[in-house]
Amino acid sequence: MILRWRDVHDQPRGIDIHDTVELPNLVKDNRQVIAMSPAAADLHAQLVSDTLTVDGKLQAQVTYRCSRCLTDYQDELQADFSERFVRAASTDLADEDERIPVIGDQIELDPYLEQEILLAMPYTPLCRAECAGLCPECGVNRNEHVCECRTERIDPRLADLAKLLEQE
Repeated sequence: MILRWRDVHDQPRGIDIHDTVELPNLVKDNRQVIAMSPAAADLHAQLVSDTLTVDGKLQAQVTYRCSRCLTDYQDELQADFSERFVRAASTDLADEDERIPVIGDQIELDPYLEQEILLAMPYTPLCRAECAGLCPECGVNRNEHVCECRTERIDPRLADLAKLLEQE
């Protein structure tokens, strides 16, 4: 998605951008993301003094793999977007300045959109909060079946005490 500086400069109230963007790297680089629809971007760009502000919302349907039970599930992802751009030649930017310097007339928004969506994704996606996961012994999905495996672990330092308790 390309935003041209002069298109915004010519409009005193700014411009609205309603577009979709494909972000295949998010699926390719993240093992827990199975598929993702094109992200819908509803943005507003406006020039305020020498800073081009771009604000709005991003939305996409994402198919995740649950990190506990490994089943695929679909969820809607929503993220707020807010970036500030400034022409690189117009001012010297301080290190703590949050504005992004731009050379030329065009701004490629895709990397910034991708970053916001990536930050909005869950670190460990769960199909539901009470997901029981997989049995570590037999591998059965505990959400669907109950297994008879003993999964309690005894600290190896206390294993001899457990043997004493079993003898009595």
